[in-house]
Amino acid sequence: MSRHGGHILVQALLEQGVEVVTCVPGESFLPVLDGLHDVSDRIRLVVAKHEGGAGSMAEAYGKLTQRAGVCLVTRGPGAMHAAVAVHTAQQDATPLVLMIGQVSSRTRGRGSFQEHDAASVFGSMAKAVLRLETADRIPEIVARAFRVAESGRRGPVVVELPEDVLHAQVELEVWPRLPPLEAGPSTADLAAISDVLRKAERPLIVVGRGPWSEDARLGLETFALRNGIPVLAAFRCQDYIGTDSPAYCGHLSFTLDPTLQALTSEADLVLAIGGQLGDVDTQGYGLWSDPRSRPRLLHAVTDPVDANRHLPAEHLILASGPALVRALEGARLTVDRHPAWLERARSEQAARSVPAVDDVLGGMMAYLAEVLPPEAVVCSGAGNYAVWVHRYMPYRRFGSQLAPASGAMGYGLPAGTMASLLDRDRPVVVFGGDGCLLMSVQELATVSEHGLTPVIVVVNNGIYGTIRMHQERTFPGRTSGTDVHGPDFVALARAFGLEARRVGTVAEFAEAWQSLTGRGKAVLIEVVTDPDVLAPGLRTSALRSSQGPG
Repeated sequence: MSRHGGHILVQALLEQGVEVVTCVPGESFLPVLDGLHDVSDRIRLVVAKHEGGAGSMAEAYGKLTQRAGVCLVTRGPGAMHAAVAVHTAQQDATPLVLMIGQVSSRTRGRGSFQEHDAASVFGSMAKAVLRLETADRIPEIVARAFRVAESGRRGPVVVELPEDVLHAQVELEVWPRLPPLEAGPSTADLAAISDVLRKAERPLIVVGRGPWSEDARLGLETFALRNGIPVLAAFRCQDYIGTDSPAYCGHLSFTLDPTLQALTSEADLVLAIGGQLGDVDTQGYGLWSDPRSRPRLLHAVTDPVDANRHLPAEHLILASGPALVRALEGARLTVDRHPAWLERARSEQAARSVPAVDDVLGGMMAYLAEVLPPEAVVCSGAGNYAVWVHRYMPYRRFGSQLAPASGAMGYGLPAGTMASLLDRDRPVVVFGGDGCLLMSVQELATVSEHGLTPVIVVVNNGIYGTIRMHQERTFPGRTSGTDVHGPDFVALARAFGLEARRVGTVAEFAEAWQSLTGRGKAVLIEVVTDPDVLAPGLRTSALRSSQGPG
């Protein structure tokens, strides 16, 4: 029996194990929406209120499940809105399949309504940009899209869906799921790790960005503790090792604490697992850049594109993080080393994790660290408020941190929406600055529509804090364009059906948390903070005085 292309595409998604599709509906892919109607008991269609939110939800699905999230948008404006999520998936190495309804094949290149060239637009960000040329190739293209997105260095794949192909009637079977390809370390790789580790006195492990799992987290912890090696998390990858782990010793973020700076400077070996040692992780490519004091580097990558982007690796290992950890566990590699190096690193990290007594926002984070269970998911977007979130919030299991390495503002709310959709019993906390949340605040409607229960904490200081900080450093006292004139967030949240409260002290925050949460409804807590406080221990007034007269 023949079916139109849109139904075949939906059957191909089912064969890939897809359980959630996010979208903003468009007339360019009506046959797909019709096909999804017939399988609503197997594929949940989540209609976001903006394509940017739909894309971020799908990207967060990829982080949480390690399977490609799927987002459907229409061409032109819809695709452009979703482009932020494609960039995030590329930067964060997250599997994502973005499907774009496109103009009919016969009108391609004529400048039709909302037409755009997806290959040109997304070619620099996506692992592949594929196009359905004919309906009989739908199963092949869909299967390939998922395999490419989920293999090697994971990332986004864009698939164009011309209207005529989706409406075409064909008779064919869908392809079975093609499992992702995974590389593993060789015997020579393990021998190199063993040899270099035995000669090192102050080794470090840096882990982040790439395929991972809770088993890999536990395995890495076992290996690190057995060998007395401190583990540092790459930017926004703290859940790869877990902040409560006795092996976790720091986060390679934008600004390193002096004690962490000293620790990294003293290292004589870095074993990097995943990631690319990017500019944030290496302080603008300055860390370990002096060839006279550079540590030896062993780097396990899932794709050669991540190799030698900053430091020349002494030994490159083509292997996924989980495969390498499994091999290290199997080899039972143990190096006799005095535990003082790890003990020092861990004690310094513990000291960095305690906020100052007068740090109001830090005190709120410390309160949450006490009351949240280990399975809680913590989501954030971008902004100076995230410094507190990374420094003082706990990430105890893999999949508990949803934060964009791409620095995408507005990411936290749609990410938290997806986390709550996937597991309604799992506590979800979303952090956003006032400027950050305003970029996706419409997704409160999605939260309300699905009866989800995240707790949204809005840190409201009335400014774009990160830009204001750089502005004060460069042009002290001459602020321009960095004020945020936001709404009454409490009233806005209530308009969407959420419980809401405004607070300004740690005691008020704790009382609001205790009285509002656990009642089966989404909650928004607006935290009003001092705009003079830009980061823990950093004030605008201090920046201005250090710069001298403007």
